[in-house]
Amino acid sequence: MNYGQQENARVKEQIVDGLFKELEEHPFSEIRIASLIKTAGVGRTSYYRNFDSKEDILNYYLEELVNERRQQSKQFSWTRIDVQSDLTDIFVFFRGQKERFLLLFNSGLSAYIFNYFRDTANNGRTPDELPWNEPYLIPFFTGALPSILFEWLKRDAPESPSEMANIVTNFLPDAFFVDEK
Repeated sequence: MNYGQQENARVKEQIVDGLFKELEEHPFSEIRIASLIKTAGVGRTSYYRNFDSKEDILNYYLEELVNERRQQSKQFSWTRIDVQSDLTDIFVFFRGQKERFLLLFNSGLSAYIFNYFRDTANNGRTPDELPWNEPYLIPFFTGALPSILFEWLKRDAPESPSEMANIVTNFLPDAFFVDEK
């Protein structure tokens, strides 16, 4: 990454940080760009060079999470062991994003989280690339997981990530796992 790209990434992160600081004090709909720019410590030109709206900032933040998560992901098959291992990694990952994750949920922006999970699970796959012929398993999984994560984080993560992965894995139907059909 060259200096210009590093600088651009730094500015984007400042803006993301500024948005989350603003969300701590104001509802999303009441955050003004002028206030966000001031909180982020960037110029108006820098803001508009990188983002067109507050929604773009959230999309960028979640896209970066998707990219980070994909870089951490291993080769995956839909066995019970792989799913449980991946879920453990997800719980660890989101425990590190706890404050922001809870802030999005508590600010009425949970749709962004649900879209994140849907997009991550789909990961460019077509339905015929999945190991089962059940069209509702992925929506079930990607809809339930953010709700479970939210509840776990809201309760201050009393169970370990591996305990939570075990709980969630046990909630899933056997049809979800290729090794249990």
